Amino acid sequence: MQKKEKIVFSALLTFLMLPNLMGTLMATDLLTFGQRLLYLITSVCIYAAGLCIFKRRTFFYVSSAWFLLSAIEIVHLIINHATTSMLFIFTCIKSEKGEFLELLSTYWFVVVIFLAIWGVYYYLNRRFIRNEYIAPHRWRMGVLLTITAFFLLAIIMLGLRPKFRNIFNFREQDYRTAAWVGCEKACPINMGLSLYHIVSLALEINKHEKALADFRFGTKYTPPSEDSTHSALTKSPIVLLLIGETSRYDHWQINGYSRPTSPYLMARRDQIISFDSVFTVGNLTTVCVPYMLSRATPEEPRMYYREPSVVDAFHEAGFQTAWIADQSFNNEFLMRIANGCDYAKYVADDGTQEVFTDTVLLAPLKQAIALSAFSSERKANTIHVGDMIVLHSLGCHFKYSERYPDAFQVFTPDMKGINIPDMFRHIDEEAEGFARLKPENMAVYQNLKTILTNSYDNTILFTDYFIERVIRELEATDRPAVLIYVGDHGENLLDDERNMFLHGTYSGSKYEYHVPLFIWTSPEYAELHPDKTAAMRGNTAKCISTMTLFHSLLDLGGISYSDLDSTRCLSQPTLLSRDTIYGFDANMQRMPLPTQKEQ
Repeated sequence: MQKKEKIVFSALLTFLMLPNLMGTLMATDLLTFGQRLLYLITSVCIYAAGLCIFKRRTFFYVSSAWFLLSAIEIVHLIINHATTSMLFIFTCIKSEKGEFLELLSTYWFVVVIFLAIWGVYYYLNRRFIRNEYIAPHRWRMGVLLTITAFFLLAIIMLGLRPKFRNIFNFREQDYRTAAWVGCEKACPINMGLSLYHIVSLALEINKHEKALADFRFGTKYTPPSEDSTHSALTKSPIVLLLIGETSRYDHWQINGYSRPTSPYLMARRDQIISFDSVFTVGNLTTVCVPYMLSRATPEEPRMYYREPSVVDAFHEAGFQTAWIADQSFNNEFLMRIANGCDYAKYVADDGTQEVFTDTVLLAPLKQAIALSAFSSERKANTIHVGDMIVLHSLGCHFKYSERYPDAFQVFTPDMKGINIPDMFRHIDEEAEGFARLKPENMAVYQNLKTILTNSYDNTILFTDYFIERVIRELEATDRPAVLIYVGDHGENLLDDERNMFLHGTYSGSKYEYHVPLFIWTSPEYAELHPDKTAAMRGNTAKCISTMTLFHSLLDLGGISYSDLDSTRCLSQPTLLSRDTIYGFDANMQRMPLPTQKEQ
């Protein structure tokens, strides 16, 4: 090769290997020197194998197909300081159009830069790289055989480790072969393995579909004691679960936050039972919600698709069930639940509203309650056991400014009308050299954090209003009703020196796992179940996980179940406070969560 071609060749090869070089230096999920070394060797082998098979120019054209994967890896490394996880790939595949467009509208300049670099890459390859082999045939075959032997050894060593059966499973660390994990984390091998596990999961879920149709929990509704003279005894109960999206515990005023983010809950503080130390099992909706609604645990991860959900358990006990949501249209687990309900309504953003908010769920909620009352009146010879309703809201999901109307733009400046790229142009001129690029020396950094926090707090403020509207709908029925609000996971807001943002980070943070859980009961319910309400108030300080919801919802609904675990019931004095709560990282490996005591 001539000197100019060598320079361009080296530049293009370095560019292709950029995510792998960044991963070697930055990836915190590469735990040992051995993992980093094998990660780097695997990365070199991937590209060396391509150069042995293809001519130089053809190699760079073929490798350009990896360009998109490289961009995903680089973004993941910058945001999460880890190689791309299976759940990240799963989320990319399952992300909804609205979420994608919101994120794209914020970071459009990144896409422009990406496309510009791609164009330069193609130009340099066509202009300066000749379509010739990099070495004689004998040398290339020798190198290729060596690389093949290395990958065979890696497969054997990794085969000795407990394997991922699917993305909702976990494995313990095997230190005898731990270094070889670096091989499977190298880009684009990690992408291919992620897709394989996702397909495996889908096939395994489909295999259990027929068994689910025949499954029975054996649940039965047990009404309050007939000795009660309360008029509410003749009225059927309502159990409503409101799943809040991206809701962190410490930004709610009712939980001690200094800002007035939940005035409606504060006004009802005597009726609201707020739990202090509730932790979710993961930091992505695709993991959190299935574990909330099923008996699955990190110890029994497959149970969420081998058994029906708690909604199905209510239906089996004679409750009329409803699923109302404005998100997760592509989640097979949630769609399966919705399809089995008596009433199901998904409300999508049709683009006719300037801001799409959770209040779109109120009309379907009214309709579900009205249909329930109508059905009860028509079926004169049938006892109306009760109603179980799930509202799955968009809550505080990024892009925050799209989650609340202008009337709730209380904390300012916020993201409405802000051009985020412009915010990064103002750097502290007094800092010198590379120190100017450190967050603490960027005058805009604190401004950015303020804007993000203000926008997020406005979403909490609007969620508080939405909860109030739901409570009023329940109050209007004059029936014994209980509402449980729980966040599926939290959010990072540049809280500490790690500068973490959004959620779904590799090993997570306390801001992602510590979630709010509020319970409101109507006066009718409180009078019928004074023991349950007293137990809940006595349990508020206990350290628990959202995996208590399956058992707690059944108990709150008065449903008898042979496998009901009273140590996981919020409404029983036997609720167990746990010193260690286990959850999952982004590769579905079990890990102890950062609990309130450790914060």
